[in-house]
Amino acid sequence: MAFDKNDKDDLSAKDAIEERLNWVRRWSRIVLRQLARSVAHEEVIQHAREEGQMSGRFVFMVVMSCAIATLGLLLSSPAVIIGAMLISPLMGPIMLMGFSLSTFDFPAMRRAMVSMAWGVIAAISISFLIVRLSPLSEVTPEIIARTRPNLFDLLVAIFSGLAGGYATINRKGETIVGVAIATALMPPLAVVGYGLAVGSAGISGGAFFLFMTNLLAIALSVTVLSRIFSFGASHGRRSTLWQSVAIVFVFGALSIPLGLSLRDIAYETQAVSTVKSRILLPFDDEEARISDVSVAFPRKESIQIDATVLTKTIVPNAETTLAADLADQLGRPVIVNLGQVLVDEDKELEAEAFLRLAESSLAAPLRTEMSRLEQYGQLRQSEAELRAAIPFQVTAADIDAASRQATLIAAPQPGLTVTSYRTLETGLSGNFPDWSIKVIPPTSELPLIGFDNGSDVVSPANAGLIDDILWVLDRWIVKSVEVVGYASTSGEVRRFDNQSLALRRAQNISTILEERGLIASPTGEYRAFRQSTDEKLRGYQRYQTVLIRPTG
Repeated sequence: MAFDKNDKDDLSAKDAIEERLNWVRRWSRIVLRQLARSVAHEEVIQHAREEGQMSGRFVFMVVMSCAIATLGLLLSSPAVIIGAMLISPLMGPIMLMGFSLSTFDFPAMRRAMVSMAWGVIAAISISFLIVRLSPLSEVTPEIIARTRPNLFDLLVAIFSGLAGGYATINRKGETIVGVAIATALMPPLAVVGYGLAVGSAGISGGAFFLFMTNLLAIALSVTVLSRIFSFGASHGRRSTLWQSVAIVFVFGALSIPLGLSLRDIAYETQAVSTVKSRILLPFDDEEARISDVSVAFPRKESIQIDATVLTKTIVPNAETTLAADLADQLGRPVIVNLGQVLVDEDKELEAEAFLRLAESSLAAPLRTEMSRLEQYGQLRQSEAELRAAIPFQVTAADIDAASRQATLIAAPQPGLTVTSYRTLETGLSGNFPDWSIKVIPPTSELPLIGFDNGSDVVSPANAGLIDDILWVLDRWIVKSVEVVGYASTSGEVRRFDNQSLALRRAQNISTILEERGLIASPTGEYRAFRQSTDEKLRGYQRYQTVLIRPTG
């Protein structure tokens, strides 16, 4: 059979490719043999076994590290979180898991998994306990950052695992690399405990998925690197092939959801940028500006946008126009809640007109008038900003921009208490320090002041509530009150003692009020013949209280 020239050329090209592949294989084997000769395999394995075994020191250091990390998360302090990693011992069991998988040492793998399991339980438990006892339980940016793992988190874990395996094999820099590995593992565990403590399945579930992603990625990265250094080489090619397939499968399974999460995060970032760039589309950009924008992305629902725009002219149907435009831009239904705050900025145009007139012979009087109008415009703008910042409904508002004084009469709103209105007044005063702001709560029954069973002494926990009541009485301009004390039926056989207890409670509260300049009339109320029935309806604790009634 004869070959033409093209067939010969094809054979020559295939031979050249095969020769290059053989050359790469030869040099790869040479490099791997050289790497294997530079490592004391037995010493490395023995060291990994010692560091990965279960011990009291391991559990104690995990608890201390997670406690510090939890406090750092609650305080939103990256420095504290990183500091917690310096004492974390999690690197030991993970290294042992990676090496035992490489050498098929299943007893060692079982010991490593037991150590890691006890570490996880101890870490989540101390985090749960700290959050439950802490007065700070708000979600911080550091906590949120560990509830949505993505593909970048997987890459961080892979690089940490490779660095950790290399440091362990060469017995150099293990402490520093251990910090990097603990950074990828301990904060997610602390967030799992936080989510369980506050009852948020979304937070604890997302953080646990991040922890498992990092744990598997680090351990498998150690396995890959250890095989490169010829750990477990005696098991043959078939075992190596099985390991490779398993590792590729795990990384592939992790990459799919993490890649989708990264895609969602990228979409949300781009969507927020698009919203901010187009929020003024229905307005004249020279006459309107954005006060605040909030964008929410509920799962499989419309994007929700809440925004406030400061404008000189109210634009009808602005929400509809903006929602249609953003839905077209973002490819999803959009719900827009747009608040338009009317502001007066004509002072700039007036100033320009008076500057032109100032060139005439009437320059001095016109400059004076121009200055007066500028000040008037600034007062109008300051008043508008204050009105826009009021976070509750008002029935009336007396705002004097010239003297920087404002009195706001609040409308009744479900869920807002006396303490809430006082807090709102404090917040407004803090945001407008040069203003004197008073918030007058709507008239309603004052909150009950509670007492311990059988006690007539005001507990420290109620001192703040008494201050809030005094604050609202001052806002209502109340000078005299009736103080009614109650006692429960728990001492029914000592009826006269309960009558005395109710009166003593009222007298003690009256003394506090009189020290603050109020006229107080104490009364003790105890009706055993029907009170036990009322207690079943209204609650036993209702009659361990004192009620203050304004009288004038």
